[in-house]
Amino acid sequence: MGKTFFLDGRAPTLEQQALELVLNPLEMDLKLPDIKARLSLEPEEVARALASYVRTIVSGNSAYDKYTNGKDGALSKEAKLGLSVFRGKGRCATCHAGPNLTDERFHNTGVAFRDGVLRDEGRFKFSGLPEDRGAFKVPTLREVARTAPYMHDGSLARLEDVVDYYDRGGNANPGLDADLHPLNLAGEEKRALVEFLQSLSGTIREGKL
Repeated sequence: MGKTFFLDGRAPTLEQQALELVLNPLEMDLKLPDIKARLSLEPEEVARALASYVRTIVSGNSAYDKYTNGKDGALSKEAKLGLSVFRGKGRCATCHAGPNLTDERFHNTGVAFRDGVLRDEGRFKFSGLPEDRGAFKVPTLREVARTAPYMHDGSLARLEDVVDYYDRGGNANPGLDADLHPLNLAGEEKRALVEFLQSLSGTIREGKL
């Protein structure tokens, strides 16, 4: 389970995230008294119930999981090449690490910068730290093929677009993450990387701990 929630990390707990979605004017747009009136529950109880359910949602048994558990044939030849690119030349595993394929940290990949202008301050709005300007949480890559569009603002429609974005080194800006630079991937490597990312989709289980 994550350490912070929302891509700018403004919610420290799942309970706070759940409650904010209910109160947010762009979501359910309810007031605290409305929650109690509708459900005969205190808002804190609703938040705990929603968070408890979310904690039961687990993705697993993907082709990638099977491969890492010793089933060599679970990944296609192209997906294996993609995994090699992911761990090596593509440097993806620098941030997308661990079982959930995220380091749970915040990085400036340049997406918030367009034509040299910062469009979204990201994590900085809540931390106040200069190094967090334009930085967003690294999302898990599990089920990534099913969660288009991509980036914090949905600005990239396809996995191929994401690969192209990182291949060119992101959008230049003063705080760009030091690990980002042009990758110069070959067309075959790009296609293989997308194939690997698609292998991260598995079986979603919910409602059971």
